[in-house]
Amino acid sequence: MEKIKAKQKLISVFTIALIIYARCDLGIALGKGYVIANLLANMLGAVFCLCLFINDKQTTKKAILNPAIVWVLAFSIMVFIYGHFKIGVVYPDMYSRQYHLLTVIPAVIIMVILFHNKDDILDIIAWAGNIIIVATLITSLAFDHVWREWLDGMASRVGATPAGTCVDTGNLLMVLMIPALYQVVINKQFKKHLFFVILAIFQIVASGSKSSFMPIVLVFAIFLIASAEDKKTIRRNIIILVILGVVGVAAIMLIPPLYDIIGDRIVEMFSAFGATEYDLHTSTGQRMAAMAEVKKHFGEHPIFGHGFYAFKEMPYSLLEEFRPNEGTVIDYRHMHTHSNFLELLFSFGIFGFVLYYWFPVYLVIKSFFTQNKMAKLIVLSLMVSFIFMDMGIDMFYKYMTPYYTYLVSYCLLKSKEDTKGSHPSI
Repeated sequence: MEKIKAKQKLISVFTIALIIYARCDLGIALGKGYVIANLLANMLGAVFCLCLFINDKQTTKKAILNPAIVWVLAFSIMVFIYGHFKIGVVYPDMYSRQYHLLTVIPAVIIMVILFHNKDDILDIIAWAGNIIIVATLITSLAFDHVWREWLDGMASRVGATPAGTCVDTGNLLMVLMIPALYQVVINKQFKKHLFFVILAIFQIVASGSKSSFMPIVLVFAIFLIASAEDKKTIRRNIIILVILGVVGVAAIMLIPPLYDIIGDRIVEMFSAFGATEYDLHTSTGQRMAAMAEVKKHFGEHPIFGHGFYAFKEMPYSLLEEFRPNEGTVIDYRHMHTHSNFLELLFSFGIFGFVLYYWFPVYLVIKSFFTQNKMAKLIVLSLMVSFIFMDMGIDMFYKYMTPYYTYLVSYCLLKSKEDTKGSHPSI
């Protein structure tokens, strides 16, 4: 036990990294081997939590008796009731208790570990994120065959892993990069973290994910402006932001590979806004059409919704173009709303929407009043990022990423670092 206590910080980094890698890179959807890998990672985390409990029972109690756990339990129970008992219209075989538990429990285990490391929480999540940033690239190179198209000179979106698409990878890396970016911009730890930040940004751009690419600029702006200690520095940093923004936009629009991967998608997104006829050839057009249908039919069951992932079962959700057997004929199939906001409202109504989002709103409000600069900036950056992510994909059931983000944010706000955010480093 004394050896574990002496190496608690290092064990925490690798245990958290292992849990995240198992759930967010390997996933649990491709077969028994992947499920076993997740179970082993969670078992290791649970054993470590037991050791921490034996050493400090009071901290463990605080980690499992708080508003964050109330949120997780309340929302999870609602999802279980809708999915398991098939309340309303339910997308067949969508709900799985095993899938649900292996999505929520890992995030809770991570929160318990972080509660026992409050003085080192930033360092731990930054280094765990760095490990996953590298591991994700290696996993994707081995799994995603589209990377080979780059060797043929084709500009293709890449980054898929066994756990999800290139969009899922981009979202994950955006969340994991923020603590390291804080270390670089605010704490000036360039040698330790800059490489991992650059590697994460490269993968996000390569993924072509709008929902993870667009927050980069805003998060960088938050950190850069917050790092200024006087008006002169603020003006200088704003000028730097403008220059970087102009250079970045020029690169995306003028360099053909970048334009093909991400620039064209951004142009498509802005051109779709305000249109009354939605272009179903594009992902933005499909999402806008789904939004229009949700607005049209939400009022049918506004309080408790239509049912778990009910939108995909509706006749008006035939909005996604595809080519059967990869032929030339275009057909349409049912699709999800591809938005966390819309999927929650349509599936669970206002009740479910409030039950989910009260906690992120609570975190935002709490971050404005905290005197902990580190917690304030990181939590606000994570919440800003999730506005874009939740607009682009339904996160509440399929991914551990939101549970990890919100529970880590709660840990940051409960941490006892000083207002400057200084702490020991690995």
